[in-house]
Amino acid sequence: MTRLFKTAFGHTLVTLTLLFVSFGPGRAYRSNSTWITNSSIYTSSTTGATTSSGTLSKPKVLIIGNTFEFTYLSGLNFTTSCTGPLLTSLYACTETGEICKLECGQELVSAQQITALALVPGIDLTATYVIITGTGGVNPKYGTAGGVAISQYSIQLEWLSMFLGSDLPANFSSQYMYAYAQASPFEYPSLVGSEVYELNTALVDRIAAISTDLEFEDVDSDLQRLRQTYLFEAARKAPFLAHCDVVSSQIYWHGDVAGHNVEVYANIVTSGAAKPCNTNQDDQGRLLGLAGAAEAGFLDFSRVAMIKAFSNFDRPPPQLSAYQSRYYVGEAATGPGLRNAWSVIRGIVADVLEHWEDVYEDGISAPSYVGDAKGTLGGTPPFVQNSTAVAGSVQGA
Repeated sequence: MTRLFKTAFGHTLVTLTLLFVSFGPGRAYRSNSTWITNSSIYTSSTTGATTSSGTLSKPKVLIIGNTFEFTYLSGLNFTTSCTGPLLTSLYACTETGEICKLECGQELVSAQQITALALVPGIDLTATYVIITGTGGVNPKYGTAGGVAISQYSIQLEWLSMFLGSDLPANFSSQYMYAYAQASPFEYPSLVGSEVYELNTALVDRIAAISTDLEFEDVDSDLQRLRQTYLFEAARKAPFLAHCDVVSSQIYWHGDVAGHNVEVYANIVTSGAAKPCNTNQDDQGRLLGLAGAAEAGFLDFSRVAMIKAFSNFDRPPPQLSAYQSRYYVGEAATGPGLRNAWSVIRGIVADVLEHWEDVYEDGISAPSYVGDAKGTLGGTPPFVQNSTAVAGSVQGA
């Protein structure tokens, strides 16, 4: 069979064509015009046993995060690992095989590694619930340092235009980030598709419901005093589970000006539906890889969820500059935030295992749209507006 994946990152279009044929219990791939049998290898760290055929892994839950973030996880013991062609990240599972993890890098790397995982012979993700986790800054309007976000939308910040400093046109009203291929900062963009992903709101609601009674770890006393100086009620609270959305970029931004620009763009591209609260450098690549795998039939995108920790505020309180906030306060809530995120995730895992047959096995039906900004997986994204690319841009040529 032939699989064609087209993925867009910023101004780079990557087309990955993967040719597969049936080859006994595994598959074969073509490299330099030579067919090479590939077999995934599944190794137990407790017994040392290896196997290399059949369905090696069919997890109920797959957790995706950076290696650093998994060092904060307790309560789950991953004793087996699996490798395959192109898969260089660690894919490991618990002894029962019901819970697995993928330790992968950021943005572009994570998209490639998720694609590689989906193509490993013997790994079946078609009924798997995928939890994306990690850390990022928090918009003080929606959450607090050390808290956790569960998100319906993830927004890509890469596919846009920018004027800086004295180059900013007078009529742009300080909005230096604006939609690509548009002539003003408040027009809807001409889309490529990966600008926005919307997740299953019924799954979001289920996770929120089972997390209601969790007690979160608080940040240290210095950060507790600092949060009281913010003007927003959400920022002044002890850590809690916030319902707000992700903005992902390979650029680390910080401060009121950048934060405001991000909010404006996020609200334009989602037609006001999103509450942009979590900054990170991971999630759009991960969702791109997962959506490509779903398009090819390797997983169910309505089973994807995002649980992110707030390691810091994304802008300063009134008494500090952006520089002071970024480098003197820094990401001081990383530890509490990640431990709180893992607390939510352990609750999800327990709920999936307890209610697999009556709730999760057949899937949780999505009451509204799920997918990217182009409707690649079916349906029509309700946040998308008609737009025409301006003359002089590539899309308007």
